Amino acid sequence: MATTKKTTTVNKKSATTNRTIPVTDGETRVMCPVCGTEFAIGEHEHAVKGGVAIGKDSGLGDIYLPVSKRGDALKAAGIDPSKYFAIQIPGGGEQMMMKTGDGKAVPVSDDDPILAAIRKGGTVPNRSLFRRWVMSQVFHGLSWRYGGFAQWLTGHGYDYQWEMLVEELRVQAKLYGKDTENFVARNRWFNKELAVTMAEDYIKQMEKDFKGRKTHKCKGVPYVKFYRQDIFVSDLQKKLTCPLTSQKGEISRAKTPQQLYVAVRNFWRVCPGTNGYKQTAEWKDAYKGMGAYATMQNLLRFHGCTFPKDNDFYTRRLSGLQMLERAAKAYKDGEGWRLFGLMKQMLEENDIDIKAKMKEWSDEKKGRGLKR
Repeated sequence: MATTKKTTTVNKKSATTNRTIPVTDGETRVMCPVCGTEFAIGEHEHAVKGGVAIGKDSGLGDIYLPVSKRGDALKAAGIDPSKYFAIQIPGGGEQMMMKTGDGKAVPVSDDDPILAAIRKGGTVPNRSLFRRWVMSQVFHGLSWRYGGFAQWLTGHGYDYQWEMLVEELRVQAKLYGKDTENFVARNRWFNKELAVTMAEDYIKQMEKDFKGRKTHKCKGVPYVKFYRQDIFVSDLQKKLTCPLTSQKGEISRAKTPQQLYVAVRNFWRVCPGTNGYKQTAEWKDAYKGMGAYATMQNLLRFHGCTFPKDNDFYTRRLSGLQMLERAAKAYKDGEGWRLFGLMKQMLEENDIDIKAKMKEWSDEKKGRGLKR
């Protein structure tokens, strides 16, 4: 399986801080090189069996799926592929996908109901893939030479925590009611309670920022130049604190994932500035918890690792993934750092060389781009 167009990661400068934000410029798609039928990757994680796992954030770009591999894709979606087959034209390769029905063989068109259903539902859902991009980020942080993971995360800047949270809640809103397992896994750490805490922390830092600034006077009345605004000192509550507190209330009152996403997005939009602000401690803990969970999932599923034995969650009768679920439930909301420590224990006990693994991934990625 080869790639033609590579989805790249680029750096985009924030308008308020001098940091970089990783963004992708496209989604991964799997398609037939002959008829062009696409399996467009949505928000869910997916996999095409046969050795290649894919997802929206896989970074693989456009993947041209041979017709003979479509059966694997249908199987992964829980669909019986036995009535599908490919035909060849003499002297050529596979040219068309066919299906049998009512004693006839007919071509599978782009609007085939089954293929349409796969595309509509997020394409080929498969639980054997779990957010490999997150694992990659964790490994980058762990291998950071200047201060380790904590300094690497801090180096992303304050704005990153809000942009990351808004995007995470947007995805959760789409998953809710459609993919309960994935929603629950992500909502353990990134949820309403965290959003309220972050909003409260921002308001405190904003007020401290305002009160610490040099005052000027207009007709004898003191005012502060605050992020392109001139605000009288006496108007701090009226112009800044109260509107933000009101928007924080919208976050608290959110009853659905969609309402929470909108409320958090709106709060972030009205924040006047963030220069020099420190990342919220609770957000950093949530980041560690989610990062550790995704990393351990992948280590257990794809890298032949075993669950570490010297901890409260190890039980011989359970699989590694079951033990991980027990740990994740115990270390949610405020104790993500404990799961992060358990992940480090797994890396050590399984002799995982982080830098070697990253080089291996890099070499594989370069190899995929060598030929179509």
